[in-house]
Amino acid sequence: MEMKPAVSQVTATAASGGGESSASAAAAAYMRQFENIIAPGNEASMTREFKPQVAYEFERYLNPQKLKQHVLRSDKLRALLEHYARETKQPLKQLEQQARAIIDEIGLDRNMAIIRWCGIAITAIGKRICDGFYVNSASMANVRKDMGRCPVLYLPSHRSYMDFILMSYICYYYDIEIPGIAAGMDFHSMFGMGTMLRKTGAFFMRRSFSNDELYWDIFREYMYALVANYHIGVEFFIEGTRSRNFKALVPKVGLLSMALLPYFTGEVPDVMIVPVSVAYERVLEEQLFVYELLGVPKPKESTKGFFKALKIIDERFGKMFLDFGEPISVREFFGHDSTQRMQRAGLSGQLQKLNRQEIELVKQLANEIIYQQQRRIVISTFNLLSLYYASQLYGQRCVNLDEVSAAILHLKRMFEQLGAHVSTSTNSIKVDVIDTIEIHSNILQFRAGRLQFTPLAAEQLAAQIDVRRLKAHALCPQTMAVAVPMLALQLYINPCMFWLARPAYLLLAALKEERRQRKLDTVGTYDETLAALHNHVSSMDALFQHEFIIESNREAAEFETHLKLLLDEHALQLHEHTGRISVQDNECSRVILAALAPFLCLYYQLAVTLRQMSGEFSARDLLVRVQQHVEQLLQQPGGSAAHVHPYCLALDNLNIAIYALIQSGYLHKSRDTGLMCVATATPMKCLRQLELQLLEYCQLMPFAQYSTAANEQAQSHMAKL
Repeated sequence: MEMKPAVSQVTATAASGGGESSASAAAAAYMRQFENIIAPGNEASMTREFKPQVAYEFERYLNPQKLKQHVLRSDKLRALLEHYARETKQPLKQLEQQARAIIDEIGLDRNMAIIRWCGIAITAIGKRICDGFYVNSASMANVRKDMGRCPVLYLPSHRSYMDFILMSYICYYYDIEIPGIAAGMDFHSMFGMGTMLRKTGAFFMRRSFSNDELYWDIFREYMYALVANYHIGVEFFIEGTRSRNFKALVPKVGLLSMALLPYFTGEVPDVMIVPVSVAYERVLEEQLFVYELLGVPKPKESTKGFFKALKIIDERFGKMFLDFGEPISVREFFGHDSTQRMQRAGLSGQLQKLNRQEIELVKQLANEIIYQQQRRIVISTFNLLSLYYASQLYGQRCVNLDEVSAAILHLKRMFEQLGAHVSTSTNSIKVDVIDTIEIHSNILQFRAGRLQFTPLAAEQLAAQIDVRRLKAHALCPQTMAVAVPMLALQLYINPCMFWLARPAYLLLAALKEERRQRKLDTVGTYDETLAALHNHVSSMDALFQHEFIIESNREAAEFETHLKLLLDEHALQLHEHTGRISVQDNECSRVILAALAPFLCLYYQLAVTLRQMSGEFSARDLLVRVQQHVEQLLQQPGGSAAHVHPYCLALDNLNIAIYALIQSGYLHKSRDTGLMCVATATPMKCLRQLELQLLEYCQLMPFAQYSTAANEQAQSHMAKL
């Protein structure tokens, strides 16, 4: 794609600094739309009569039992069962019994007494552990005005099990029908909890049923009826699972495809999709996620585990924010002609599946949903503090309250210029900083007036974690003691990467172009420099496309926005007449590049490890080798190893990077055995070239041994214990 931003537009606005105050004013006005729905006097009455607004209006409404009967008696299910009877030679009656059992396993239920009891419990627990449930009342009103004309799909971001609870609670609060919520079978098997969840609107699906075609088809028919013939709306998580690294995951389109089938067949006129953004000042599962990233097995969901987890009522988790995106009309997004959709309506039940073109449309829609979710996730004071503190660690600088407060206000202005919503209060910034450090005292604390990691003893970790049960390499307690606080800090940096990934690419591109201009002692025109920058950014976009889910067909506009920000912040200097470019080492450039540094490290160390692998190997073999390699580097005395960071140990991110290399053709994975090998058939996909490219990016960073320096403070804490 050719990129030539208007010279006058970019340079003029950069010179004037225009728009910053208006952006801040607009951001402040937006944040005032949030109301705390558990504030004293603001709570929902759980005993009031519940007369909710329905998601989809009908003349007559089904109840959960009649919905199941509707599915069982449908012509489509009858045709499906007759098809399977012919294919498998099983009696039709036996298949009907199987179908009934499967639908009973799947189907949701509704019990208002249980819903009210859950609401009372959530209010009480929320008031004890949280500083508020903040909901954007204006965006909620915007959703409500369009409801009733077609089915509604609520698609929240997924960072915590609290996401299940919050959405239902908020719907009750605002008198909206509580949607049917897709839940995994691990919840179904929890004694007592499975029944309670079902009676509050959960319907259950098996994690994997690819080999059970009958189950797949029956689940699809139930989902079809839930969307097309039921009135409450449907909620599911398009990422498929909780993101343990607090970043958006590549969307899974299976459930979305099923939910949109009634639209593609012409049975419903449209489907309204509501992206929902949920943000937590501190996530309830934070410590659990850090341990899981390092390889500690995920504890199995159980009722006993649930009650054990209630010990969190003695901790503080700050504020929770929930925002609703602009509703997306599927019909408008796809630009469909209704006659095209009606042509599919006459197909028999077993043929009602999406074709390739429709699946591609659904993938585009899924990316847009993820994009809209991320745009409205509220950035907290601790997110900005984590960004700043990480950048100072790389420079081995200690910072005090005044420095932290000033830096957070600066970052707040930067993020608001990009369009982010930031919860930080300008008028009480020091109070905000002290409060957020108190909430996150397990990670950071002020000691002798300086911000530092909270000490974590290796012996304490050794007592808590059985290293023999780790999923990959058995990391030593000393490595865990360094990695745990760094990974916890990184979790709160990651939500910011939606806004900072491409500005970081642009800074790296500028550093690379600046080096080229100096080496050749020549520059091109302004437009040629911009084209070179854009090419470098596009290259990094492709490399990290599975890491940062920011694809939205808005690249041209965002390039100009990011260039303007970097010029405004004097992080870049770009001569209008000669095209000469230079990167300035200031707070803006250090923070942005420091945010990207752990990801560059991880991909680089993965490439280095792969060069040492031979023949075929399993994913676990590779993860073990990477963690062994990274641990050895982290243990080198005096922080002598370059381009390594504890985040290189994070298994979820290593798996994302491995998947990215497979998708890009650097690795080959056998469909039959699941084993991998380094691809050699494609000369253009040489892993050694990728390693050298990543090394060049790492060396362009304006930090001396940036990653190991980030560990020294944590290691010094250990020495003092």
